[in-house]
Amino acid sequence: MHHGQVDRHHYVVTWVLVILAAAASLGGLFVNGTYRDNAFVITVFQGNDFVTLFLAIPVMAVSYFLMGHSQRARIVWQGSLLYLVYNYQFYLYGAAFNRFFLVYVALFTVALYTLIFALARMDVDAFAWQFSEKTPVRLISGFMIFFALLLGILWTAMAASTIFTGVIPETVRQTGHPTAVVFATDLTILIPGMGIGGLLLWRRKPWGYLTASIIMVKAATYGISLIVMSAFTYRALGIIDPLLLLWSALTLGCIASAWFLLKSIPRTVVPQPGF
Repeated sequence: MHHGQVDRHHYVVTWVLVILAAAASLGGLFVNGTYRDNAFVITVFQGNDFVTLFLAIPVMAVSYFLMGHSQRARIVWQGSLLYLVYNYQFYLYGAAFNRFFLVYVALFTVALYTLIFALARMDVDAFAWQFSEKTPVRLISGFMIFFALLLGILWTAMAASTIFTGVIPETVRQTGHPTAVVFATDLTILIPGMGIGGLLLWRRKPWGYLTASIIMVKAATYGISLIVMSAFTYRALGIIDPLLLLWSALTLGCIASAWFLLKSIPRTVVPQPGF
């Protein structure tokens, strides 16, 4: 496909996502009555809206404009797409129905299929070949596997406790949701992706380099969001997140991993087909 067409497709998709995400975030932060959830969930969503508006959206926009000349920017752009997919799944299933529901649908769907098509058209072998032998592959992959095991065991243990005690975990009751949206999303998407990506990277498989790079960009961004959410809930409700230190440590690990992976990618672009 002609290179100009690729740019136009990416241009349209990126700006559709940027505009919709900005609208959803601004609505959540400044339009009274947008969220119809309890006070805890509202402050969590608003903390997330803050990070999406002032970090995730600018990162996506800037990386788009740079990715014509930078392979690193292309990976950051794809990581931003994954952030939107993961992030707006929570809004789709974790927010009480509101006026932005169709915006959440559009954000999740457009970001998901754009990412799928972008990955399907990448020359993964050529991408992996770019990485230096000095890339700390074992350190990063070990961290990813540790992350997956730690969070997987933590969420599974909390969920399994109900089997024996009949008591719903506090983290679920706090949201007022009939089910554990966070457990469901992480145990089916984040944790398997982090674990499989880590194992592939440990074995130095081409898909390991690609999935690890994209996941670490997403995880670093969302980790910052978790910290800001905790700050919002403490400021508004005086609630201290008991897992804040864990989120902070994991986020630092994700930021360091993303930095080492991106630093290992040459600045020049490996041409990729369009979608």
